[in-house]
Formats: sequence, C-alpha cells, structure tokens
Amino acid sequence: MLVLRVFSFLGFVLSLALLGMGAVCLLDPHEARGYLIDIFTAPLLTVAVAASFVLIQLRQRASALMSLMAAGLLGVSFWSQISPPHPPTETKATPVRLMFANLYAKNETPERLLEWVRAENPDVVAMVEAGPLAEATLAAKLRQTYPHVARRYDTFVFSRYPLTRPRARPIGYSLLTVEVAAPAGAFHLAVAHLTRPWPFSAPGDQPRQLERLGADLRDEQPERTVLVGDFNTTPSASGLMDISRHLHLFAAPAPVGTWPAVLPAPLRIGIDNGFAGKDLTLRNRKSGPYYGSDHRPIVFDIYPAKS
Repeated sequence: MLVLRVFSFLGFVLSLALLGMGAVCLLDPHEARGYLIDIFTAPLLTVAVAASFVLIQLRQRASALMSLMAAGLLGVSFWSQISPPHPPTETKATPVRLMFANLYAKNETPERLLEWVRAENPDVVAMVEAGPLAEATLAAKLRQTYPHVARRYDTFVFSRYPLTRPRARPIGYSLLTVEVAAPAGAFHLAVAHLTRPWPFSAPGDQPRQLERLGADLRDEQPERTVLVGDFNTTPSASGLMDISRHLHLFAAPAPVGTWPAVLPAPLRIGIDNGFAGKDLTLRNRKSGPYYGSDHRPIVFDIYPAKS
C-alpha cells in the first residue's frame, strides 16, 4: 500500500511538472531561464506521451489527465518545427542538395561521415568544428570531389559549384557567408555556429549572438539566403522564431532531432537546422547516422520558390 501511494505521488508530481513545462513551451518565453525549457520540447513531448500511457494503465486518472494535457501543449508548441510554413516550390527545377554537420572537435572518427556523403551525394557540404584530425582526413578527401572550398577557422564549405564572395565575421560569434553559383540560380549560403544557452553560458550570450546573426543577414539579400548551422536552439523556440519572422526565413521541417547523437530519435533535439529566404524552399530534410560526433548530420534539397 505504501509503495502504491509513493508511486501515485511521484506520478502526480511528474505530471504536474510536465504540465507546467508544456505551458512554458506554448508561451514561448524570451527570458533566458525559461527559454531553455522550450529547447527541449521534443524529448519532453516523448516523456509526456510515455507517462500518459503508463498512468492510464495504472488507472491514475488525475495524473494521466495532466500528462495528456501536457502532451497536447507540447505537441502544439512542437508543431511549428514539424510542419513549418514555406512558399510554393518550383519542383521542376533541379535542386541543390546540401549537407551540414557539426563534426565535434574531439571526434576521433570524422572520416566516417564520408559514408553518408557518398550515399546522399550532396552538391554542397558545410561543416563546423573541423579540428586538425578532420582537416587531415575528411577535408582532404572531400577536396578530391568538391573543387570549390571556402573556410573560416574550423568552418568549411565544399561545393561542386563555384563559390564567390566568401566573408567571415571574426568578432562575436562564428559565421561564414559565401555565394553559391548553382545551376538554377545563385544563392547566398550562411553557415553559423552559436554558443550554448543558459546555464551553459551567461544568460545574455546566445540572445546577443542571435541578434548579431539577424543584423548580419539583413545585409545579405535574405530572400535568397540559405542559413544552416548548429544554433544550440530549436526552430520552435523564441530565438530562431524571432529571426525567421524578422528576415522572412522559412525553416526546413525538423521532426527528428540531431543532439545528443547517441540517443534515439524521439529524445534528440533539433539544434542543427536549415532556413531559406522567401525566394527558396527547403524539402526532404533528414538527419543522418552516428559517426563519432555528438551531433547527427542533416541533409536537405534547395529548390527555387514559385514566383
């Protein structure tokens, strides 16, 4: 009897906590300490669904109802990441396939990414955290297939198509921009790597970088910009949603997360993402296999938007 009461109490506390966090995610806070919760919407949704199922089986009605309500709030909050709006796609055009990967500086097997590169056959490969080992192995082999290369410190862009106007922002955060001369029309590629949110950095660090990112891209023809990177936040959280609204960028659907790479898909969060301006659309986004990094890579196709 005591064990049942303890379990009932714990189930009630868990459900109440999930309900509170679901409300926070739905409200989409801009305050740094609440913003962290919003980043974890996907795994919280998974926990809420699992808790609802268990509590229903154990006939803990009040707790089960709160868990179901939490799952509903979290699902509504997460929907903008699962099915974001985007302009109509000109599907008759030849797309550009782009792959992005955070290699992780301490990754001991970065060359394993080549297996997925060969399988997906992207036209452009962008990567961050390319340490000395990655530069000596993975980057050296990519140069044999992709003749056009742009670089900013540990950020690389490899392309089948000519790259022009490479420009790095060496102050404040990591951003490399370059023009890609794709067959269906040139576009502006921006590769970003932002710092982690509070409490892993000071509360204002990531918001300041997001503000700087928005200001830098505003001067770079955002309507024909493709933005990719490790943002250390998700498309459904307020930081990236604000940039998307201000610059009229549209996120690639990200129902499956990328970090931590070793976890199953429902528990990963989508901090590696792609966005496009209103003259472009992103389709067929998917995450890749584990290859030694703490991030899964992503790939998607870039199409022109219909006029």
